[in-house]
Amino acid sequence: MVLRDDTINQTMLVPMDLRKLIPKDHPCYFIKNVADYIDCSEANREFADTPGEFAYPRELLLRLVLMSVFDGGLSSREIERRTQTDVGYMYLAGMQHPSYRTILRFKRNYSNLIDEAFKMTIKIATEEDLVKIHHVSVDGTKIKSKTSINKLTNKQQLKIMKQHLEKSIKLDEEEDEELGEESGNSVPETLTDEEKFKEIFEKVNKSSKDDRNKNKLRASSKKLLKQAEENPEKILKKVEKLEEKLNESEKDVISINDPDARLMKNKKGRWEFDYNAQIAVDEHKGIIIASHVTNNPSDHHELIPAIEQVKSNLSEIYNETPSNFQVSADNGYSTDINAEYLEQEGLDGYISSRKLSRKEKKYNLTEKPFSKDNFNYDNEIKTYICPLGQPLYCVKEYEYKNKPRIAYWTKECKYCPIQEYCAKSQRYKTISDYGNPSKIRMQRKMETPEAQEIYKLRSKTAELPFTNMKQNMHLTEFTTTGLKQVNTEFKLYAIGHNLKRIYNEIIMKNN
Repeated sequence: MVLRDDTINQTMLVPMDLRKLIPKDHPCYFIKNVADYIDCSEANREFADTPGEFAYPRELLLRLVLMSVFDGGLSSREIERRTQTDVGYMYLAGMQHPSYRTILRFKRNYSNLIDEAFKMTIKIATEEDLVKIHHVSVDGTKIKSKTSINKLTNKQQLKIMKQHLEKSIKLDEEEDEELGEESGNSVPETLTDEEKFKEIFEKVNKSSKDDRNKNKLRASSKKLLKQAEENPEKILKKVEKLEEKLNESEKDVISINDPDARLMKNKKGRWEFDYNAQIAVDEHKGIIIASHVTNNPSDHHELIPAIEQVKSNLSEIYNETPSNFQVSADNGYSTDINAEYLEQEGLDGYISSRKLSRKEKKYNLTEKPFSKDNFNYDNEIKTYICPLGQPLYCVKEYEYKNKPRIAYWTKECKYCPIQEYCAKSQRYKTISDYGNPSKIRMQRKMETPEAQEIYKLRSKTAELPFTNMKQNMHLTEFTTTGLKQVNTEFKLYAIGHNLKRIYNEIIMKNN
């Protein structure tokens, strides 16, 4: 047997075609084909006849970004590194090496191309028969923002910071007039002298509410003021913007690092600055067909934007947008407006009621055997049935605080042996439904076994993409700040999920 030569330092006489080093089924070819469908010519024209170094083609950067989310949401620094070490990335970059700053600017400045890429994944999935638009599930999850609970501030803190910054700027102006160029920006001594600051604070905030931070600035506020030593005008503008954002949010506190984030309680019961990410998923193969991020802690107002985005995305694919598909959502979306919207749009809605949600979570109702959740509604006789089997025939419709209500009871309660336990101090046990007629009809619908069976599709449809993003793509915290940038970042994760689903289905079909 003869040993092969060690060719580690062997040079090539002719340039090597990278495609000869890449397997034919490598996903980089699939990513290139997807990016080729997206028109970047208008974005490239922005750099025509402009001074400076040569800019990278937008399609090159788009290919790298799409490949990175396919691989699990890689950072911009990791993308830069892979253009020098990974043959697939070298091929997509054409052997060029854009810096991570260039990639970051592309993500920030070209959200429209990322939106187009998201719509393109839906179009490709439709052409591959991976989207049926029969059952669409809407769901949301809270994702931590790029800030800490320790970076919050409030109106009192902002008021004090603003006062001292204005005083600092005024002091600089007076020094400029007196000393000319010898003076420099400086923070008043009261900002660093804790005792003097406490005196000023007490004078300005005599009417402030009592709390543990009454006589001192938070560490985050002090750190922000420390930055004013170099540029107080810049920090003053930031404080004024924080004040404006706080007034818009109608909340008590706001984050200094990310004013758009809101305090929300996560699943572990801890308060943190989060965003509420929403998706609409097609049931057939789990393709995300709509995604957006909001800073509203509840899901009450997010169903309509999600469905409207679904229709908008599909209108560019179908000649006639599907209008009678099923829509499922959990109890967080159960509002009068949402139920009425589904009926007006002719959509077959399945929004969980409180009773069904408690049943799914195996909520213990044995401690309150005569609560409303233990009364079953009979759609045939149009009334509630008590746990002992007695129908509540008497019905009264009325308005309470300008909202319609329907009350059910029966005179048979006075002959019931457990009347004192069920009705307690009342003569009759009364069950009331409140809300507009659309919401009541939705609750009635969700009492039926057929509706509950259809609703079961939601858990395996809407929750799996979130599981994929969090566990496989490591989306546990956003790396950008601001609602607009966070929306773009989350859309990239949605693109990555769709690309992976489409690629796997194509591979399975070809094999």
